[in-house]
This record gives sequence, structure tokens and C-alpha cells, in this order.
Amino acid sequence: MLPEDCCDGLPDVTEAEQPSPELNLPPDVPALRTFYLYLSAGCNLHCRHCWITPTFVNGKPVPAECLDFNALEQAVADAKPLGLTSAKLTGGEPTLHPEFVRIVDFLADQGIGMTMETNGTLIDGNLARHLAAKKLSHIAVSLDSSDPAWHDSFRGRKGAFEDTVRGVSHLVEAGFRPQIIMSVCRENLDHIEGLIALVQKIGAGSVKFNPVTASGRGKEMHNDGGGLSFDELMALTRRIRGELQDRFPIHLCIMIPPALLTAKEILRDKSAGGGCHVRNILGLLGTGEMALCGVGRNVPELCFGTLGKDNLRDVWISHPTLVGLRKDLDGPFHGLCGDCVHAKRCLTHCVAMNYEMTGKLVNVSPLCAEADRRGLFPVSRRVGG
Repeated sequence: MLPEDCCDGLPDVTEAEQPSPELNLPPDVPALRTFYLYLSAGCNLHCRHCWITPTFVNGKPVPAECLDFNALEQAVADAKPLGLTSAKLTGGEPTLHPEFVRIVDFLADQGIGMTMETNGTLIDGNLARHLAAKKLSHIAVSLDSSDPAWHDSFRGRKGAFEDTVRGVSHLVEAGFRPQIIMSVCRENLDHIEGLIALVQKIGAGSVKFNPVTASGRGKEMHNDGGGLSFDELMALTRRIRGELQDRFPIHLCIMIPPALLTAKEILRDKSAGGGCHVRNILGLLGTGEMALCGVGRNVPELCFGTLGKDNLRDVWISHPTLVGLRKDLDGPFHGLCGDCVHAKRCLTHCVAMNYEMTGKLVNVSPLCAEADRRGLFPVSRRVGG
């Protein structure tokens, strides 16, 4: 179970973890390849499940909660000698940033490759064509049902469905094959096939299914019984990677630790279950804070400093949390992960969610822990099994 904006499901925009010789880094510090840019801490939707809990701004960004352009310029200048080559534009809703187009142009001029995650409601034809001209490599759009009324209720604004589908259509007309991200809960489990059919009809390229996490607003959904149980999540994984992928020609994706995938599922999709490239990523929040990723919005101890106040290079090289994370990810792993043949690939799956659930970044994924508790962790995935 992963946050909606996690790196899984997007193209691999990171490079080798160890820095190239020309990079200005100590030998034991990995390259900073990718910024996760949470351009706006606000959103024009008020989604029931959102793990980041952005401010609801009804289409009008709060200037103090949008990433400062000059601070971003300096951050890019500071990060390029550390290996920066790519950025993911996300939020809140990234297109709410009053200088969104200027930011896209700046990153393109700097040779920074870009991907984006958006709710799609503010994308018109002109913006879609501009993004295509700037060669964004991938765009993911959130859409949770083929039922307009249900989607609107889930996303907290009437008309959200219509605006999102229109935005996707503009992206398709501009040459994109956007990925649709469906946030799955108990209420929309029976909407999955209808959504896949809609995705094919409007010309999107793939669907990624993200079970709602017990984080941010999603905690209340789980407390009210709306989140998926372990059994429901495993059944959903088997269905998506099996029967539904057999029936539908577009790529379908749901991310769980590779140890819990079948051999057929791994062979069918060689990217399935790969770990987050967290060693090579730094999040920049709309507030200007440097963070592990969007989890810093609600977990202050996973913020490492503030642009314009703290030196980005020093943070990347020396912040105790990052230093400790790298050491732990280098292994050896302990417990179930220490006994798993996939540990070096999985890297304990999602360290942000590990922290929210267990208080430790590098820890056994809650899914693997539950499978082990039930005696369902595959013997074949254990060292010597």
C-alpha cells in the first residue's frame, strides 16, 4: 500500500545510486538524482483519502504555500553538482502554482527531465500542448471511478469527474498516453472494470491501482472500515495482475512487496515490486521545506531543513536521518527482511509508510509482516528456501 504520489508506477527517472566520478560528492554519498516538487501545498479538491492533507483552496492558491520560484532556482543550481537530472511535479495540485508554466520552462531549459502527477481538472488544451512541447516524459492523473457522482463525492467537489476526463482528453490530444491512478477503497472495488473500460475509451495508456493508506485523511477512512483488509488487498492484487490483465490490453499496475507476488506476476512485469529509489530522491514541499517526500507534510521529523535558510548540499550529505537511512538500506537487513531473497531489490518497500506504521523507516513492510504472522509468507522467498 503506497501513497498516491509514490515513485512506483512512474518511469525510472533515477540513475545509478552511486555518484559518477565528476560529481562533487563524498564517495559514500549517493547522487541526488530527482527532486519531488510538491509545488503547491494547496489543492482545488478535498479528497476523502488524501495522505498529504493539502489545504483546500477552491482553485485559489495560498501564495505562502507555493514553492518560491527563486528558492527553486537556487535549489536546482545547488543540486546539479550533486547529480540532479529529473523532477516530479506534484502537490497538492501542481498546476495551482501561479508560476507553474514558468517552472516547467525553467526546468526544461536546465535539462531537467520531468514527470507529473495531477488531478487533471485545470489542464486545458494550451497547457497540454505546452507540456508536450517541453517533453514531459510521463503524466499521471487521478480518477477513481467511471461513475461521475461517486468520483465527485470521493474527491469533494461536484464536477471534478467531468473536469478530469476533459483534462485527460486534452493530454491525449497533445500526444500523451497518461497513466490513470485509481485510489481503491471498499466503496469502489466494484468500479474497477468500469474504470478500465473508460480509460481505454478516452485514450489513456495504463492504470495504477493505489489502495488507500492509513495516512493523512486516509486514517479516518480506515478507522471507519473503508480501507482494504489484508485479504482484500491480496485478492485485488491477484485479480489485477491475473484475470484483468489477461482481459484488457492496457498495462495494469498495483504495487506490493515482490516477496508477495507470484512467479508468474514477476515474470509478466519485471518492474513489479521494485523498491523506491529513496536513496536518490529529495522532496521539496510547497512551504520550502526539504523532506524525505510528501510524508514530511504530516511528519515534521522527516523534514530536514528549509530552502534559503539551510544549505541543500549540507542537508543531502550530512543530515542524520538521511545518513542513517542510507546505512540501514545498505544492510544487512534484520528480521524477515534479512531472511528474504528480494530484500536488496525491495528495500523494505515504502520507507515513508513504514515510518507511519512502525516508527522506523527501514523495517519489515506491514504487508509482509502480516503475511508472516499468518504463515503465508512464501517459503520460496526465504534465503535457502
